Amino acid sequence: MIPKLNPHDASNILKKGGTAIYPTEGIYGLGCDPFNSKSVENIFKAKGRSKNKSFIILGSDIKYFNNIIDDTYLMDKSLQTINFTTWVVPCNKSCPPWLKKDNTVAIRLTKHETVMLLCDYMNAPIISTSANLSNSEYDDDLKNIEKVFDEKIDCIVTGQLGNEKKPSTIKNIITKEVIRA
Repeated sequence: MIPKLNPHDASNILKKGGTAIYPTEGIYGLGCDPFNSKSVENIFKAKGRSKNKSFIILGSDIKYFNNIIDDTYLMDKSLQTINFTTWVVPCNKSCPPWLKKDNTVAIRLTKHETVMLLCDYMNAPIISTSANLSNSEYDDDLKNIEKVFDEKIDCIVTGQLGNEKKPSTIKNIITKEVIRA
């Protein structure tokens, strides 16, 4: 059984390099500290995910993306609008290489209470990817998710799923191209 923790206690696990299953706006996600390469590696392994794929990084405040995205875009009003949109943004020089894909990174501001608390307790953003094995259907039954990730993930963060019924829209900040509707 994976221990179930409140956001404060789970954030302490993440700060120490741990991984978590947590509720988001529409699905359960897998996450960790995006600046800890070993934690990110553990998420890749737990999912069986190809290293060619990148992750979305969630934050409760634009300030959490300071060490990730090009400063030019920190004040972009598109990024600061909370409308369940993930933005692909040019990264800056201090962005860790494991977060980049073609010198960009995918970020999303969230208003989901549990994710906001995790970020605020960590004083950082978190990695976000769906809580399913790569190339497998997503199942939103937490008991089934727990079985799949038992002994692979360190904790489950308590909280409620949001009401979104589909994944976030993904757009390119420069071209405004919709990558995923």
